[in-house]
Amino acid sequence: MAAVRASLLIRNAHVVTMDQARSEFSPGYVAISGDVIAGVGPMQDCPAGAGQVIDAVGQVALPGLVNAHTHAIHILMRGGLSDDRPLYDWLFNVILPGLAVYRQADVALAARFYCTEALLSGVTTFVDNVEFPVDRFDMAADAAIGVYRDMGLRVIYARMFYDSSPPDFDPVVEAAQAREPGVRHDPGGFETAASALASIDELILRHHGSADGRIQVWPSPGVAILCSREGLLGAKDLARRRGTGLTLHLAESPQDRYQSGMTSIGYLASIGFLGPEILAGHCVQADESDIAILKSFDVKVANNAVSNMFLASGIAPVAQMQAAGITVGLGTDDANCNNSVNMISDMKVAALAQKSRYGRADAITAERVLEMATIGGARAVGMAGQIGSLEAGKKADLVLLDFDRPHLYPRHSIASALVYQANGSEVDTVIVDGRVLVAGGQVLSLGAEGAAELARSAQEASITVAEQAGLTDYKPLRLAPPGRGQAAS
Repeated sequence: MAAVRASLLIRNAHVVTMDQARSEFSPGYVAISGDVIAGVGPMQDCPAGAGQVIDAVGQVALPGLVNAHTHAIHILMRGGLSDDRPLYDWLFNVILPGLAVYRQADVALAARFYCTEALLSGVTTFVDNVEFPVDRFDMAADAAIGVYRDMGLRVIYARMFYDSSPPDFDPVVEAAQAREPGVRHDPGGFETAASALASIDELILRHHGSADGRIQVWPSPGVAILCSREGLLGAKDLARRRGTGLTLHLAESPQDRYQSGMTSIGYLASIGFLGPEILAGHCVQADESDIAILKSFDVKVANNAVSNMFLASGIAPVAQMQAAGITVGLGTDDANCNNSVNMISDMKVAALAQKSRYGRADAITAERVLEMATIGGARAVGMAGQIGSLEAGKKADLVLLDFDRPHLYPRHSIASALVYQANGSEVDTVIVDGRVLVAGGQVLSLGAEGAAELARSAQEASITVAEQAGLTDYKPLRLAPPGRGQAAS
């Protein structure tokens, strides 16, 4: 075989490629040249050396995890503010009031804190669905994307908008807001379709393809039932003209299952909106006919198992979707309706949810769940040719997990151990575009002290946001510096 030239060489790992044959090499190697994978295989074929060598004995090499649906900057509102609320109570009494008082510094802090936690759980790519007060959206976008560029992750920034509210939705909003009269309720983030699409187009021109291609910007008609036909089709046309994907929240809860006298999924098909470029978040309220529609238009789905149960929205029919041949990725959704950014722990929940929904232990396998977090997620975001598996020519996005931990023994299947035994603490090394971002379980750009300081800053900012927004049912806890005892609350 031709000699492989490597700038970074990972040796002696158990390599889980997630390629079409689902090849595994134990022990195996991954050779990286610049920002791409130059070779993968068994140790007997390993190149002799490289500029940098990582001896990964006892570790599993896995493609970087793809978080197919999240809301990164909401992370400052977790920790109790969102507990025990259904979807629209949570949205109108926590999220929108909280975002309304965010400053630019809060956006940047939240983005950095989110990226830190995502990296430490093995995430290398995420789809960030972003809603923000319309008059300050550009500020928030520039601040967050600047952080994403600096932190080195691969990010799809999906700029959300709402331009229509059906009359029968008003009572839902009024009932939710009436539950928390002390909250400073956001007056609404509605804008005209023309204004929203023009803003998104400008954002695409400013940021799409930046950071050596790691940053993408997509249009996102936020929630299907809160967007007009003109807004939906205008977003699709914009995505087509700019060569981007398109994402939205679809059929997430009973309140947004129907639209214009038919299921929301059926409605989107009837107006010509659906297509292979669409990434639909949730699809919890999808019946058999909806699943057939999603398949016929090759729509991709992001399953958010933890958040859907956290908000009592239900359990998406993922096993049926997979059986129908629909591409399904895995998302953590908001860090404050999940309370973590941990794809590894979410895999177990995603598996158990399907077994419980269908009353069948074999409704979904560990292998299918691992696909959702890796190559399935890559397909869902239109990047399967670049990421999602460890293969020569693909981007060098990968994770090394320390598998020499007591809770990972005994094991007979790496996929089973990853889904049912691992908990996310095993992440040792994270590489994106050939750059080592995490080593020894530490984000290199922060260091140990930097991570602790970031956590303290996030706590203080969260308290300020909660106080200024009038959020209730929280108990401020001020963290003392390490080693100085517990500060008074």
